[in-house]
Amino acid sequence: MKFAFYITLFSLISIAQAAFSSGKKEITRHHSSKNDRAKHSLATKRSLKSCYSKAALTMYWIPKEGEKDMLNDGKVVTLNGSKTKALKTSSGSTIAKVSKTTFEKFQMEGTGLLKNGIMVNLDSGKDEFMKVNRKESPYGLGNDEDNHLVPWVSVASNDLKKGTKLYIKELDGLKLPDGKTHNGCVRVDDEGWSFGGCQLDFFVLQFSAYQKLEDMISDKVTVKEKKDCKILDYVTSSVKKWAVI
Repeated sequence: MKFAFYITLFSLISIAQAAFSSGKKEITRHHSSKNDRAKHSLATKRSLKSCYSKAALTMYWIPKEGEKDMLNDGKVVTLNGSKTKALKTSSGSTIAKVSKTTFEKFQMEGTGLLKNGIMVNLDSGKDEFMKVNRKESPYGLGNDEDNHLVPWVSVASNDLKKGTKLYIKELDGLKLPDGKTHNGCVRVDDEGWSFGGCQLDFFVLQFSAYQKLEDMISDKVTVKEKKDCKILDYVTSSVKKWAVI
């Protein structure tokens, strides 16, 4: 099972320009800026294509300060160290100071969770962050500000309509890290920028959850659209504690 990265479209453009000038390729993921999200939402999304009978499945999560996580090259690091980097808003005010590793991981993923429960999201550039309203979006933003991520329910897709309910055969009966059993039903709540069509990116909230699930879920899955698919709640008290809710 592979993982994918999380980032704003604005930052994707900035990073791509820097990568082009340096001769390096960058791997990037989700979230667009406000204007880009509005433009992208106007694009026509087609119904389920035949290739979804064997679709690619990756996973993504929210990096948390003080915990282990993974870099682009697959190296596992701990997001701690001397707090030398400031997470600043577009107006220049400091949200918090974090270690260089934590800062770069938050940049890479486009989002991050601080130990004190503040969640940040990239704003209008790769060096500007905003606080996420956790009362409205306790586990992060989807492909627009009114779309909220739900652990083990939300998936990202580039060719399916927001809100589409899907049944993934390989998830049905899967025991999740928090002890609950998945029924295979997921919902399109997000978009991705590092992959094309016939692929889903499964939101598993935690890197530790990814580590436990990566050998339990196939890279290729059978996906069907199922309008009456029952979306379950997989969030437990231990998950809320991890998320500082």
